Amino acid sequence: MADDDLRYEPSHRDLGWLTPLQPASCLVMGDVPEHQRDAVVQIAPSVRAAAPSGMARRLLHQGTYAFEVGGVWHIVLVAVGLEPRSPDGGRSRYVEDGHLSFARIFYEDTWDNAAPFAGRPGLSAGAVVRPKGTDSVGRIRRVIAVSGGYEYEVDIQGAVSSYSEEALIPVAGDPRDPAFWLQQPPANAADISLTLTWTKLHHPLTDVLYSFASSKTVFRPYQFKPVLKMLTGSSGRILIADEVGLGKTIEAGLIWSELEQRSRLERVLVVAPAALTLKWKTEMERRFDRSLPVLKPRELAELLDRLRDGAEPEIRGVMSLESLRTADVLEVLEELQPRFDLIIVDEAHYLRNRESKTHALGRLLASLADYLVFLSATPLNLGTDDLFNLMHLLDADNFGDKAVFDAQLWPNELLNSVARSLLRDGRRAPRKLVAELDRLAGLEFGASVTDRPDFAILRDLLDVERPLRPDEIARARRLLADLNVLGGVLTRTRKAEVPDAKAAREARSIDVVWTDAERRYYEAVMAWCMARALESGSPPGFVMQMPLRQAASCIPASQRLIQRREPHLFAESFDDFDEEPDETPTQIPNSEILRRPIPVDSKYEKLQEELLRIRQAGLRQMMIFSFFRGTLAYLAERLKQHFTVAVMDGGVPLPHREQIMREFREGRFEILLLSEVGSEGLDFEFCNVLVNYDLPWNPMRVEQRIGRLDRFGQQHEKIFIYNMHVPGTIETDIFQRLYDRIGVFQNSIGELEPILRDKIGDISKRVLDPKLDAAGRQHEVDRIVVALEQRRHDADDLKNSRAYLSGLDDLLVEGMTADGPGNGRFIGPAEICRMIDELLVRVGGRRGDMDANGVFRIVGSPALATKLRQHRSTDDGSRHSRSKLAALMQDGTPLECTFKPEVASRYNVELVSARHPLVRVALEVLDAETLSLPRFGSVCLRGLPSGRRYLVSLDLAVTTGLRPLCELWATAIDVDTRRESAGVGEALLQALAEGHLGDGPSFAPTDTEHLLRLAKDELSARRRKTERLRAQENAALVEGRIRARESSLDLQIRKTTELIGQLQAQHRSRSIIRLNEGWLRRLRDNRRDVRDRLIGSKELSLSLTSVAVVIASAAGPSPC
Repeated sequence: MADDDLRYEPSHRDLGWLTPLQPASCLVMGDVPEHQRDAVVQIAPSVRAAAPSGMARRLLHQGTYAFEVGGVWHIVLVAVGLEPRSPDGGRSRYVEDGHLSFARIFYEDTWDNAAPFAGRPGLSAGAVVRPKGTDSVGRIRRVIAVSGGYEYEVDIQGAVSSYSEEALIPVAGDPRDPAFWLQQPPANAADISLTLTWTKLHHPLTDVLYSFASSKTVFRPYQFKPVLKMLTGSSGRILIADEVGLGKTIEAGLIWSELEQRSRLERVLVVAPAALTLKWKTEMERRFDRSLPVLKPRELAELLDRLRDGAEPEIRGVMSLESLRTADVLEVLEELQPRFDLIIVDEAHYLRNRESKTHALGRLLASLADYLVFLSATPLNLGTDDLFNLMHLLDADNFGDKAVFDAQLWPNELLNSVARSLLRDGRRAPRKLVAELDRLAGLEFGASVTDRPDFAILRDLLDVERPLRPDEIARARRLLADLNVLGGVLTRTRKAEVPDAKAAREARSIDVVWTDAERRYYEAVMAWCMARALESGSPPGFVMQMPLRQAASCIPASQRLIQRREPHLFAESFDDFDEEPDETPTQIPNSEILRRPIPVDSKYEKLQEELLRIRQAGLRQMMIFSFFRGTLAYLAERLKQHFTVAVMDGGVPLPHREQIMREFREGRFEILLLSEVGSEGLDFEFCNVLVNYDLPWNPMRVEQRIGRLDRFGQQHEKIFIYNMHVPGTIETDIFQRLYDRIGVFQNSIGELEPILRDKIGDISKRVLDPKLDAAGRQHEVDRIVVALEQRRHDADDLKNSRAYLSGLDDLLVEGMTADGPGNGRFIGPAEICRMIDELLVRVGGRRGDMDANGVFRIVGSPALATKLRQHRSTDDGSRHSRSKLAALMQDGTPLECTFKPEVASRYNVELVSARHPLVRVALEVLDAETLSLPRFGSVCLRGLPSGRRYLVSLDLAVTTGLRPLCELWATAIDVDTRRESAGVGEALLQALAEGHLGDGPSFAPTDTEHLLRLAKDELSARRRKTERLRAQENAALVEGRIRARESSLDLQIRKTTELIGQLQAQHRSRSIIRLNEGWLRRLRDNRRDVRDRLIGSKELSLSLTSVAVVIASAAGPSPC
């Protein structure tokens, strides 16, 4: 081959054989790996690159070709072509075709137009660079080989631009180092705010309420007590025992929202009485934009079958307590033991009877839940086992034995008294509280508290002659919560404790005197109904009641139904989502009396007369309720002659209901006729006149109707409730009399609701017993009232027991204002707005200006739609499913939005909160490009001393232990005095959340590095002190848990040992004795393992990670 002037070697990596040839040129066909490019550049003085032609790909093999012309060698390096072959060579005079000759032809045809070949790039992906002529710093995302060199795609604050290598200057230093940040020009308020908001969303902070302003509810501080207890506790369990009407469902929804911001919740189950399942579905959808389907046992069984087959299905839904209790699926749950992220049990008092199957269900649910929430407004008698049984279900580890529970409970009164004092004079003279604590030693069970290590810590904390600092108050609160056996797991708010102004209720009757013909008609229907009941031997059921209730509601509508002779129409006309007929009606009243025309409608005439009087008195808007669609249609037909009217029942499509609601709110018509289904979940706080055209047979229905108006935010001082009073009807003679006596119309049902819900079925059966005459029915009403009065007395006992149950709750919400959490402990609308704007800039789309109501429009883009579809999240947080929302963004359909919960509720527009899918996508986009986020900024804010500047170091503080914490610490140093300045950091975070940060000076102090070192010194000192205190508290808390569990097990071991001795002495069955001996062995095994299981939680550390450095200046006289 030495004489060959055409050569081929199958490798383009081993190029040593070319060195003796001393080639003059090299043509590269295809892309060469970056690490080989420098070697290729060295092959010849002139190296060029060309794209392979189609023929070249088909004829040339991957490898290296060499040919000689006039004593000079040239090279063709083929990176893309046919598979390599064995080495080859020949003389050009003898080789006329084939790959050797074609390599020379390709070279000769291509060389003149080929581009220079570049070696390895001078910069690599990921490098930090600064474009010449700018102060901006970015990171190289991609290196692109181009003709004669390279281009670099650089990400600078989210915008990706292309630069040549010559235009970029490498930046030395670590972009994660605060010293590096200070070398950059300070960012403006908007840019540094984005960094801080991203930090708050990316690192879920323990002291930030992400659920604030994330639901269509009016902010009430007390509703965040359960959220705060769940966040600051360590058990993941809570019993919410608020009075009826204070929003326990909302509080549970807020806990759900808070938890889902901190980790993905894939399995959530709500268990509630059947009558409340649809309410849960509706409330979660309407207030939280959260899908919560009603699950049937069969559907849950199908999900569990998938789980058994190895799948990991998401499980989410609300299921009735009754169906779950009786379903075969319980055995499957017991067998598979699937973990649920969150389980919520409404009306949890149903679980308290330890002998019931429902209690066993509660025990199973508790064992499956990572987080467990019980809701119950029912008074729990402290003198019985009720409270203990419920707390044992909630947290068996800490409430394992009734005797130990009682010993722990009695000192609560004194501990709660100290907690309340901390809100008043106690914080100014804490040593007086020490004397109060010392009284524990004299209590029978006081040693259960005073012997604990955390009691000594609390006592030392309070034993000072000066006022307590805010951080000391917070610490005392935590210690009191740990010492209080119920403090961390039970919260109770009463209506009397809620400071909101409440509208007075005034009930009025519209007296109706029926004509003889009308009375005979009703009595004929009544006689038919009772005759059917006597035939069946039981009181009239739901279906059989319908003709009677329709006749009392509206005789003309009743006659229309009877004349059609279709029995099913009575049930179909009844518009109540909680009462579904379980049978199909087959009979209809039939007599001559019912077919006779009735020329007048006395009930309607009296209604019209009263409505005209109300309008003359200046009240322009009224709501009229009826259960029956036929009644509503009839009223609309007649009232339209005198009033502007709209109808909203279950047959009206949801979009149309929203339009009606908006028009009624805007005052476009006077009277809204509606049913239970039509009004479900809607608020009418702007209206204060309600007419019950027919009266519910269920007092909760009365309360729910009134509750549509009598709610937080009611705009009038008085609510007028009109009831049609028609003597001789079941509604007036029985139910209205009962409701008047228990004060349903004048006051909230409150503590009576649970017993009424339990007994309402009995009430209907007893008053409709066909064997009773009128006097007998009245006697039954009297018996019911006596029972309800006894329950009211029980409720008063609970109020007297408040000292044992609460005291810390007010400390939890201290610092909250009427508008929201203090110290920036929330994600504010301005922060959400910045996230959305950044997303639209980076991905495509636009946000319109806000109108006077705070409503704006978002128009998306195909790229944004793709991001939404790719994002792994639930459909929560939006009125639309993720696919529907993506379709709207794809098509560019304007999406009406607001950042204000009250506006979203009032105008039914999209609420964009921290939970919204667009915010989650924005967070994901920023997560991928954190270098684009500036870490050094200059802002101004109101409230700082004039002319002063501060360097604020913002750091993540992460604490491990039994109660992990993640906090954002802000440490401020006065630029002039070089001293730490308390309060500036909190003011900065509050201004951030409220959107009140303005641009500060564009220049930084000359000695920022020294100021930062001072800030870090203060930070280190704080860390050392905090870590020491928290380690002390954590060890005491763990030790307290160990002792409580050991005491409970010791007691159970002693009782079981005594029982075995008694059984042996009585010569009882050996199998029973063995059963108890086995139980005793398990107790002793658990006793030995208690300390080992918990001792690891005693270890605690506190780490700090720098987030940003901000220069904060005082704002000028005008808003900054």
